[in-house]
Amino acid sequence: MSLKFGLSFILLLAAAPALAQPPAGGSGATQPAQPAQPSPAQIAAIQTAAQAFGTCVSGGMQNVPASATPEAGAAGVLGACATQRTALVQAAEAMIATMPADQQAAAHAQMTSQLGGVEAQVADGIRQQRAAAASAATPAAPSTPPAATTPAPH
Repeated sequence: MSLKFGLSFILLLAAAPALAQPPAGGSGATQPAQPAQPSPAQIAAIQTAAQAFGTCVSGGMQNVPASATPEAGAAGVLGACATQRTALVQAAEAMIATMPADQQAAAHAQMTSQLGGVEAQVADGIRQQRAAAASAATPAAPSTPPAATTPAPH
């Protein structure tokens, strides 16, 4: 789960400048400035923060009590990982701040959208874990019939 969150967030933010770029106009139109590329240090900061957040979420998902609903479990996990989430948001905000002003709003919107879906993804992950555990716990049908018992003599 950690890679899913971390990598998708990193890819999203790395693509944000390109996605925020307006489509190229017709011939004769002035080409907009190339989007700013994140620095290696910014990418490393986001990767580190995303990995820490993903690791926290993955570990937290393993400890959700069976009595908790997936939604309550997800809320609890994300609450426990608030420090890591904040660090991730701060790293992303630092990168967004270096973008051209006309790209910042779109990058913020993408970040907000991506983070807004995390709780539902965690709840789905909890459901999947529980389904896999239940499936593994279900005994398989015997491959051979049980041995016949010999009737007791009369």
